[in-house]
Amino acid sequence: MPFRVEPGKPVHVAIIGAGFTGSLCAVHLLRRLPPGSRVSLIDRTGRFGPGLAYGTSNAAHLLNVRAANMSAFPDVPGDFVLWLWRRDLPGLGHADIPPSGHAFVPRGVYGRYVAETLSEARVAAATRGVRLDLLGQDVTDLWESEAGARLLFAEGGELEADAVVLCVGNFPPELPVADGSACDGPRVIRDPWDQPALDRIGADDPVIVIGTGLTMADMLLALDGRGHRGPVTALSRRGLLPAEHAQTVPGRMDLDAAPRTALGLLRWVRGAIRDGQPWRAVIDALRPATAAIWRDLPPVERRRFLRHARPYWEVHRHRLAPEVAARIAAARGSGRLTVRAGRIQALHADARGVRLTVRDRAGGVGRLDADWLINCSGPQADYARVRDPLVRRLLDRGIVHPDPLGLGLEVDGNLALVGAAGPSRRLFALGPPTKGAFWEITAVPDIRTQVAEFAAWLAGQP
Repeated sequence: MPFRVEPGKPVHVAIIGAGFTGSLCAVHLLRRLPPGSRVSLIDRTGRFGPGLAYGTSNAAHLLNVRAANMSAFPDVPGDFVLWLWRRDLPGLGHADIPPSGHAFVPRGVYGRYVAETLSEARVAAATRGVRLDLLGQDVTDLWESEAGARLLFAEGGELEADAVVLCVGNFPPELPVADGSACDGPRVIRDPWDQPALDRIGADDPVIVIGTGLTMADMLLALDGRGHRGPVTALSRRGLLPAEHAQTVPGRMDLDAAPRTALGLLRWVRGAIRDGQPWRAVIDALRPATAAIWRDLPPVERRRFLRHARPYWEVHRHRLAPEVAARIAAARGSGRLTVRAGRIQALHADARGVRLTVRDRAGGVGRLDADWLINCSGPQADYARVRDPLVRRLLDRGIVHPDPLGLGLEVDGNLALVGAAGPSRRLFALGPPTKGAFWEITAVPDIRTQVAEFAAWLAGQP
C-alpha cells in the first residue's frame, strides 16, 4: 500500500524541485499536514518559487495563459488577479488588468506571485507547528525502505523522509537530427535558457532556431532585448506557429460523448467548429476533461494522436499572448524572421558557424547556414535520454521506468512512481514527469488541480 499520513501523526515530506509544481505542492501540504510535520523543499539552484519557467527578468516574456486562469488555487480562481490588483505594480494596476482577467503579464511577475504565496504559506503553517525547510542542495540519489526514504546530496550529507515527491519540471531539449548525430560545437546553443551563451551572439549574426513554438518566440524576444538585429530562421518539421489568444468563453461540448479514437476526436472537434462555435471556444471547452479523454484512449490511439495530430493540437492549445503574436508577425513582415518547414538531415558546426542539410516536406534537400544555432525544439520528455544524475541513477537501478509513450515517467493512479518492483510506496511524481498519464500537465491550470488533489490524498483528507 502507498504511504499516506495517519490522522494526527507528524510526518516529513521531501519535495525535489522548487519551481511552480514543487512550491505549490509545499503550499498545499503545509496547509494540510498535522502539527509537528515538516516539509523540505529542495532545489539545486537555491531559488524557491519561480523556477525556470517564471524566473525570467525579461519583461517581454509574457505568460501564455491569461491572468484569469493563473491562480495557484483551483478553488480560488481569482487569486492571481486579486494579487495583481493589491500590488498595483507599474503598468499592471486596475486599469491594465480588467475584471475578466484577459491580460498577459510578464512571467517574472508571476514568479514573484508564486514566491510570495510560498512565503505566506510558510508563515501561516508555522503558527500551527508545521515547518518548511528550504534547502539549496543537489539531490544525486535516493533509496526507499520500509521505514522511509533517504536522500543523498552532492555537497555531502543525507536527509531522511517519510515520502518523496519528484517535481523536476522540464529538461533541456535534444537536437532533432535525423542521422542521430550529436553536435557540441561552440556555435550550437543546446539549452535556450543558457544566458551566457546567448550573450555571445553578435548584433548582426545570422541565427537558426530549431523549433517554431512558444520557446522560439521567447528566443526572438530575448535576442531583441540584447540588441540583435540579424536574420533569424526558425525551422520545424511542419513550420507551424502557435495561434494567438483572443478573448472568448469555453464552448459547449458533450464531454461524455468524446470518441475513443484519435481520428474520431479530430472529427468531433471539427464538427463542433463547423456547427458555428469558434475554434478557441471548442479547445477551451475540452481543457477540463483533457486528462480524462486521454485516459480513455487505448494505447494504440494515443500513439496515433502523437504521430499525426500532436503538432496541430499544440499550436491551437498553447497560444501566444496577443502582444507577442504582434511582434512575431512584425518580424516576419520585415523579413527578419523566416519560418521554414523541414527535417534536419545533417548538422555540421565548428568555430565559424553551423551548416544544416534540410529535407523539406516535398522531398527536396537544401542547405541552411548561420553563425549560431539555438535549440528550441521543446523539452526533453524521453526520460531514457535525460542526463540528470538523479534521474539516471533511478533509471539505472530500476527504481523508475520511462512511460511507454516516451513522454515522462510511469506512475500509477496515486502518482506513485513505478519501477521494476511495481509502484513505489514512498516515491511520487507531479507535473511534467507525469505527462504520459495526463497528457496536458505542463500549464498552471492543469498542474494546480493535480497538486491540490495529490496533497489532499497524501494527507488523508477529502
